[in-house]
Amino acid sequence: MDLSQDIEVHSSPQKAEALMSRMWGRRGVFTCTIGNTLTSTIPGVSDAGDTPELTLYTPSADVELLVHGRTLCMDGIPINPGGIPTPATVTMAALALSGMPMHIVNGGVKVLPHTPYFDVGGSCGRDIRGGDAVSDVEVCYERALIIGDSLARSHDFLVASESCAGGTTTALAVLRAMGLIEENLVSSSSPNNPRELKDSIVDEALEAAGIGFGDMRDDPLEAIRRVGDPMMPANAGLVVGAARRVPVILGGGTQMVAVLAAALAMDPSVRDNIMVGTTRWLINDPNSDMVRMVRSLGDLPLAAIQLDYSDSPHDGLRAYERGYVKEGVGCGGSAIAAVLSSSGEVSCARLLERIHSDYERIMEL
Repeated sequence: MDLSQDIEVHSSPQKAEALMSRMWGRRGVFTCTIGNTLTSTIPGVSDAGDTPELTLYTPSADVELLVHGRTLCMDGIPINPGGIPTPATVTMAALALSGMPMHIVNGGVKVLPHTPYFDVGGSCGRDIRGGDAVSDVEVCYERALIIGDSLARSHDFLVASESCAGGTTTALAVLRAMGLIEENLVSSSSPNNPRELKDSIVDEALEAAGIGFGDMRDDPLEAIRRVGDPMMPANAGLVVGAARRVPVILGGGTQMVAVLAAALAMDPSVRDNIMVGTTRWLINDPNSDMVRMVRSLGDLPLAAIQLDYSDSPHDGLRAYERGYVKEGVGCGGSAIAAVLSSSGEVSCARLLERIHSDYERIMEL
């Protein structure tokens, strides 16, 4: 495999190469688990929507874009304030060029998507400051476990991803409850990461839930129930169910680190079948530390697609180079999977060409 120009490994290079060689030229399947947490409507927490209220539409709009090429639950496309487009535009290109099949998993949303989806029985998450954030956590985990196992029986590897606005705040809460990350290292869809606000929310949430740092180290589902979001148990079950059989790429940023922590706590035997796939935008983010977060979980592979929008003709895309968005909807993991499954025929150059054409078509709608 010659991946030097398209994929860069940032942790556990030997394990990363071994896993990626098992996916080289093989048939992958992509999943996106959607969820809502009312935490996203706290002003200033999330830029994954033009207003705090619109963050509740973002997950469903993202997957509608993947499935239909346009959104149905809202006008336009999911954008950050200022008109910066959803990272689903990258995922669309990766799926189109690779031919990977796609499945949507509804972990629990406020606004249902106009797409087919697996439903694990979850519901929209509550504001974590109440200390009782997610319902039916065990049921959602167990049902998603079955979905992951089923998909792994008919594919050579799986890419698990998420769309859940406000999810870096809930991720920080769960990681602290599990005693993995005390410092605020999580990312933001804005270059101005509201760290102090997130810390304040997480402190209030943990106090309301009666949790100290590390109290939930061996009980990730209880940590999620109290201070997480509904994307987490569904994705943790999906990852464990699939990774018992095939390699799994966790496509995403700091939200997927919380999913990974939960999955490993639920079944440590899947460790050698998992890698994290993200973007160079997130790796280079000066306001978070993805490498350190993954390494806090042990010797696990972390790789990043080397997409670069510096020369894009569209300012909305060039904004990624200024620290906006960075990751989401599995854009990094799906792009890495497209390179691997195509034996390198899908490159960053081809991805960029397709992203530009898709973006121009979408903006005309």
